[in-house]
Amino acid sequence: MARPIPFFRLAGIRVTIDPSWFLIFLLVAWSLATGYLPERLPGSPAPILWLLAGGLALALFGSVLAHEFSHSLVARSRGVDVDEITLFIFGGAAKLRDEPRDAASEFLIAAAGPALSVALGAAVLILGAVLEPTIPAALHAGLWWLGMINLALAVFNLIPGFPLDGGRILRAILWWRTGDVERATVGAARTGQVIAAILMGVGGFLVLTTGNWSWLWEVLIGWFLWSAAAQSVRVARLKDAVEGVTVREIMTDRVPAIRADHSVRAGLAQASAVPWAPELAVVERDGRLVGLVSRSALHDAARDAPDRTAGEIAAAPDDHQLIPPEASAGELVQRLAQLSDQLLLVVREGRLLGTVDPRALVSAVDRAEAAEGGAGEP
Repeated sequence: MARPIPFFRLAGIRVTIDPSWFLIFLLVAWSLATGYLPERLPGSPAPILWLLAGGLALALFGSVLAHEFSHSLVARSRGVDVDEITLFIFGGAAKLRDEPRDAASEFLIAAAGPALSVALGAAVLILGAVLEPTIPAALHAGLWWLGMINLALAVFNLIPGFPLDGGRILRAILWWRTGDVERATVGAARTGQVIAAILMGVGGFLVLTTGNWSWLWEVLIGWFLWSAAAQSVRVARLKDAVEGVTVREIMTDRVPAIRADHSVRAGLAQASAVPWAPELAVVERDGRLVGLVSRSALHDAARDAPDRTAGEIAAAPDDHQLIPPEASAGELVQRLAQLSDQLLLVVREGRLLGTVDPRALVSAVDRAEAAEGGAGEP
């Protein structure tokens, strides 16, 4: 998967766009321009329909952003930092740096998004109804669609399957009843997998029996929910398995790194020794972290300005890529689940101490399970 494209920053939260978003934007615009709008506005020229469809597609994703910002702002109010919001093919996602601290926080954060969507949808529908006698038919049709799609967004997100908002609300309830967040996560995720299986089964059946390939969308959504729920189960079980372990115990000081004062040409040569690393840390002589540089950026700089230093082209790491050695391994697991091809760096007071080899995490899990099994023997 390609990295999300930076878009803008609002209230300290970075907004990015996954390349898959452009596909869904085109699909939504195409659906509106060839289906809904011609039915509501018969005889309208195609360019006008496509222009209105593009505007409505942008408004939809503006609504998705508002939905995700509501999650983010409530999360901040409950002491949970938010790094970024990403728009992608299935809508949007707010990346919380840590898990909510209690069931009440989880409930409020999860409920904020659907509540905002309901309020926004209702407001747009009321506005359209009040202004209907005085506005063009095209604007009224657009307001009606936007209002209804926001209500549909709220209803869909309230399906009680993790990681949808409804699944997070279910997890909050299970967490409150059991007092065990990992157990609650697994229960909500399993519910999500059941719902995902139903979506995939019904969608696949309708594709085969009706020949209407539009039902394939339900299959894709079901597959996404199944994968996300399975990932949540794995993360919850990993966090439970490494309880009591700190990052310091499993970190390694062998980091794919280059010196900030070395040339890009030299840095590229050093990078060839770690072909598995998608990016490299850039450090000063004393170990202070300057930033990160991707392998592609090194190649570009080596071609255009090979004598520039690595420090000159280094980019600041994302906040969720940095973790202190005193942090729990559970927090480490949470961070790793949020990263794709990025390094997770262990840093204290600006100095790079190391990174985490996933094999060390697996070994820590094995040791924890062995110790638990040994403790249970008579």
